[in-house]
Amino acid sequence: MTQLAERLLAMEEEERELQFDRFDNETALELGLAIIGEAKRAGKSITVEIYREGQRLFAHAMAGTSAENENWIRRKNNVVNHFGQSSWRVALRVREDGQSLEADYGLPLADYVGAGGGFPLIVRGEGQLGTITVSGLPDQEDHDLLIAALRAFLNRDAEPSRGGAGA
Repeated sequence: MTQLAERLLAMEEEERELQFDRFDNETALELGLAIIGEAKRAGKSITVEIYREGQRLFAHAMAGTSAENENWIRRKNNVVNHFGQSSWRVALRVREDGQSLEADYGLPLADYVGAGGGFPLIVRGEGQLGTITVSGLPDQEDHDLLIAALRAFLNRDAEPSRGGAGA
């Protein structure tokens, strides 16, 4: 198995692992702040947006980001919503297969981008309800920062009402 194939399998596992028992507006706020906290600890500057069922529940742009990061988030969200997978997983798979989102899937580059940082917001028993997306760093770094923040948030000792992984 190639290193890329192993990475794709690991990302598939992330999507199975990093799911919520429940997700409400308060969870979005707490998660968004946790992602911003992770970026601050890493000395990075990002924009983050969280959507549930088409409604933006959280958005924050740290100093050093621009409106262009919002456009990247929109395009990453479109990829996550179209494929039901993280935008980085889709990007790597498409690259591995020698394809492009535009030529092989008919997805215009103005609206879709194969780049890291978008992740499906999945609630157990309900499926994908939205997206959690960051922009501001190189592909792999956007993805890794988001995964680290999600993992820490879901593994914290919190009541299920706060969106934790639960018992």
